[in-house]
Amino acid sequence: MTTSDILLVFFMIFNTAGFFLILLKTGDYDADMFTKILGWIIFLPGFIGLIYYHKWIGLLLFVISLLIVIFIRKNFIKKRTKNENTY
Repeated sequence: MTTSDILLVFFMIFNTAGFFLILLKTGDYDADMFTKILGWIIFLPGFIGLIYYHKWIGLLLFVISLLIVIFIRKNFIKKRTKNENTY
């Protein structure tokens, strides 16, 4: 594994985790603000690193990771509404 591949994996993990934190909503205003700030702090360096080091493949993987996070987020919302309506 080369350094470029390791950086690609590292930046993808940062992007995915940061975007998940940006979309996370707990219902508590203070916690939401903290997670959004933390998400942006994690997300931006990963995005810049992907675009700077990996050009088009980085952009493609960036879009794929965002779609995966959005898909996971929508599934969590569906499960949460089902669980809240059971009682």
